[in-house]
Amino acid sequence: MTNIIFARFRPIVALALFGVFVAGCSITEPGTINDPQEAANRRVHNFNKALDKNLVKPVSKAYGAIVPPSADSKVSNFASHLAIPGEIVNSALQFNFEDVTINTIRFITNTVFGFGGFYDFATAAGMEENVDTDFGETLAVWGFPEGEYIEVPVFGPRTERETWGIFVDAFLNPLNLAGVPEGIKKIKTPAYIIDKVGDRNQYADLIDGILYNSEDSYTTARSIYLQRRRFKLNRGVNLDDLEDPYAD
Repeated sequence: MTNIIFARFRPIVALALFGVFVAGCSITEPGTINDPQEAANRRVHNFNKALDKNLVKPVSKAYGAIVPPSADSKVSNFASHLAIPGEIVNSALQFNFEDVTINTIRFITNTVFGFGGFYDFATAAGMEENVDTDFGETLAVWGFPEGEYIEVPVFGPRTERETWGIFVDAFLNPLNLAGVPEGIKKIKTPAYIIDKVGDRNQYADLIDGILYNSEDSYTTARSIYLQRRRFKLNRGVNLDDLEDPYAD
């Protein structure tokens, strides 16, 4: 399956790898903040913040008022389910075949017994949790450096490495291959968007605290993002990686 995917998307992967290779010139030492484009990033941050205030937050609040938590959880389950095939491919590219096995079993189980993924039957049956990964993590496993910190329009905080991973992940999911029903292909993006709207409502207090109640929302968001991302990639956290968001 992996060979079939790369045969189709080799130019896209090659482009992404070239971009990350170029980004390798800006290597980030552990525990540091590599943000030479801070002025431009702050402008994008202000755009994203205005987008949240005027669109995303009101829509998510209305969504939370209309959609009961039980229904929202089904949407979240389904969106996570549709992401699993791409996560299986990335785990294979990371040579992490234990995670390939876990996610494959979960995908089959929830497809068959979870009504196409709307119910998380696998977790209810006591199986291991879904292993969340992406092509940015694959690049990290391959040894590509983190690169500069970037705030991407709509997507928010990222690193150069993860930004290139976004483009590849958009095409790497096996659900994009020929033979997959068009209905599944068309529903992936709406399911992802609705899931993110639900997340915005669920974590409203936390997000509002970062964006609207912190002294410097840009610095706070950057600090939290980098700590969380490095924690995930390192399977743990080093205290040297922690940054005081209000440090001079």
